Amino acid sequence: MTDDAPTTRPARNSAQPPMPVSVAHVLRTYGVHGGERQLARLFAAEDPARYKITFLSIYNNPECEDYFARIPGLRQKIVLGLKAPVFPALRSEMLLLLLVLPVLQVRMLYLLAAGRHRICVAHGIQAAAACWLAAWFMPRIRFVYVHRGTKSEAGSHPIFKLLYRPFDVVAGVSVATAASLTSLVRGGRVLTLENGIDWQAFVSAAADCERHHPPGIVTLISSARLLPHKAQAFLLQAFAVLVRERPNVELIVAGDGPERDNLIALAGRLGIADKVRFPGHVTDINCRIVNSDIFVHASEVEGMSNAVLEAMTLGLPSVVVDAPGVSECHIEGDTGFIVERNPNAMAARLIALIDDAELRARMGRRARQRVEEQYSIAANVERYHAMYAELLAGA
Repeated sequence: MTDDAPTTRPARNSAQPPMPVSVAHVLRTYGVHGGERQLARLFAAEDPARYKITFLSIYNNPECEDYFARIPGLRQKIVLGLKAPVFPALRSEMLLLLLVLPVLQVRMLYLLAAGRHRICVAHGIQAAAACWLAAWFMPRIRFVYVHRGTKSEAGSHPIFKLLYRPFDVVAGVSVATAASLTSLVRGGRVLTLENGIDWQAFVSAAADCERHHPPGIVTLISSARLLPHKAQAFLLQAFAVLVRERPNVELIVAGDGPERDNLIALAGRLGIADKVRFPGHVTDINCRIVNSDIFVHASEVEGMSNAVLEAMTLGLPSVVVDAPGVSECHIEGDTGFIVERNPNAMAARLIALIDDAELRARMGRRARQRVEEQYSIAANVERYHAMYAELLAGA
């Protein structure tokens, strides 16, 4: 608006549109990975006339700050100016977090009060700890905890009952995640806020990808951070079995992480180094997927795998190991194959797909259809909106 633009005063009795509800989302960022991409999709699809979103990153992460800055209307704030590394284990990170927790919680109290937020959504254990004091002492704000992984036995310690106690809602990003939380939540009521993907945008972006595919080669692709529980080592073992039966294959292991050197060494010991590529963290994963034939995934546990949804969106058939937060995305034999954690079992299913191009195409079509119907970002947004409405109605 220019300085000389005309202004008007609304009539005294004219109806005014309701002010958008201020919602804060809190996350401990690790760079731009699955959880960050998922939240970015949610924020980009939000209706600013209904909800005004602020993203609170617990620590200073310039890569994420630049990434989220692309979303129009999104406000960002750093809770603490510290740069925290990626820790090898959650236990070691939580021990360090205890040292700064009082400062972190007081800072969170201030930011939530200053922002006049009505709802605060904490994503992950670190965010829950940061918001814990505010959840007890700020009754005007409705607090939600969203768990983005699936609870293991070690992660079901009774101390988590105390951590989750002040939150008005506890939710999981998949059916498996929600089920793993029920014993830790008062009354056992846990919502399911299944992840979503902006499949139209993802497909549209992939349409601009340059197509290049080695003739006569079937390309398998995996996309995940290189961490022990992501089980890329198992994928290499299964691929070594496959190569003995179908040598006209290659495997792309996209992603970066502390297991990279170990995986490269393992590929050498298995005699498959010339058929496996480790491109590191890639920004063009959609192009990598559309230039591949089959998606493979062996993670031992997930919240809900964004990588699995992305491959389904671009019409790739999948062979995935049965695991919480992974298997529920697929319909066995329809959108992909779900196998036990056995290299021979995975190799057998891969051979079935390698030998049948029509089966690959049919499964790929059904996979995309399932994402459109069940895992769209629009459906994800509506799940959040339904939860917001329920929270505000009970305020």
